Amino acid sequence: MVEIRVDKEKCDGCGECISVCPGSVYEFDDDGKSEPVRPEDCIECCSCVEVCPTGAIYVDVCE
Repeated sequence: MVEIRVDKEKCDGCGECISVCPGSVYEFDDDGKSEPVRPEDCIECCSCVEVCPTGAIYVDVCE
């Protein structure tokens, strides 16, 4: 399975990753930050990494 991490200190809660993800991997957590709740649904397109304005998202296959 792919490894997905969101740096909560960098995440500004814009929701771009939620909007762009075709696998619906992300949801907002209780603090309004992005959380990868369904990493098993990731199709490794790297759209979330590309669209994140703060560089808060790490996906191991997107390096």
